[in-house]
Amino acid sequence: MIVDVSAFSGAWPSHPVHGRVEDVVDSLKAVSVDRILCSPLDGVWCRNPHLYNGPLYRACADRKDLLAVPVIDPTMATWEAEVGEAVEMGAKALRLFPNYHGYSLEDVTSLWDPIHTTGLVTIIQTRMEDPRRQHPASVVEDVAVKQILELGGKRPDLKLVIGGARTGDIRSASEVLRGNENLYADVSQADGLDAVKVMVEDGLAESLLFGSHAPLFIPHSAVARVITDIDDDLADAILGRNAARLFAIQ
Repeated sequence: MIVDVSAFSGAWPSHPVHGRVEDVVDSLKAVSVDRILCSPLDGVWCRNPHLYNGPLYRACADRKDLLAVPVIDPTMATWEAEVGEAVEMGAKALRLFPNYHGYSLEDVTSLWDPIHTTGLVTIIQTRMEDPRRQHPASVVEDVAVKQILELGGKRPDLKLVIGGARTGDIRSASEVLRGNENLYADVSQADGLDAVKVMVEDGLAESLLFGSHAPLFIPHSAVARVITDIDDDLADAILGRNAARLFAIQ
């Protein structure tokens, strides 16, 4: 089973994407993805990202292959209600965008107890696109992986995913990742030659999750990044087994 923990639907302001839900699903099923954890692209830039969680829930209703990952903005007054709705709708994870929504992880301490109570996984997106590709009037810098590691150290009871980090940033967190069964990193934006192979050699095979970053990136490239030059058992762990364990997916 292949589980994609980093997929999106909707529109993106800097360039056109094929972001209709069925277009995204079709592109991922073409590379044999079985479960798609999907968040709304429109919620990244919107002043109230919660507006886009409802349509996502409806798109995912009664589907086993498509799982909603709502966007939560803890600077909005309605965030607790949004977390509650995520539980009611059967979500397995939430996605945070601290850099786009204007806060740091240490600024939102009131968020963590409710999330711990729900048992939901928190995916903290470090980047959506390389800052070098962004319009110069709207550059959004990456969330520092160090912030996520510090949060994990303070709150080992939370299940956290480092979303969209570069290879070097994931490797810099290797020691912490290996020692924390509640901390993972997706490889959706792992860059460089043999990126996944090198991280596996760092001992991270059980800490890595497959992510395509569709529709902003090409799914075929995402799968190739994982299956090239590592053995089948390790590839299976990254493509789906680790995510199935973390998100309780069958």
